[in-house]
Amino acid sequence: MKKVLVTLVLVMTLGVSVSFAQAAPVEVPVVEKPQQSKKLVFSEIYMNDVPEAVMDRLALEGAMIKQAFMAYGIDGSRIYKINVLTSDAHEQTLFLGEDGKILQ
Repeated sequence: MKKVLVTLVLVMTLGVSVSFAQAAPVEVPVVEKPQQSKKLVFSEIYMNDVPEAVMDRLALEGAMIKQAFMAYGIDGSRIYKINVLTSDAHEQTLFLGEDGKILQ
């Protein structure tokens, strides 16, 4: 009799656990991460590697180059980060495209 009761309890326990395991699928919400913008990595370059269009633009501004850096943009264009001394002796950082246009 004991064996029958133990077997019955064991079968019922397994049956209940299986029914709970199959009760309802759990849905996990999918959260999409916003795509992070690519950060520009600037490398220092020599003054003679700065394009003529950038040099002309700085000459119009009356600025003297202190340091020059270059990075590639997302579209493959070159972006220049130029530390300059302005005509009134203030240090300023400018970002210019390879065509000499000042970028924001």
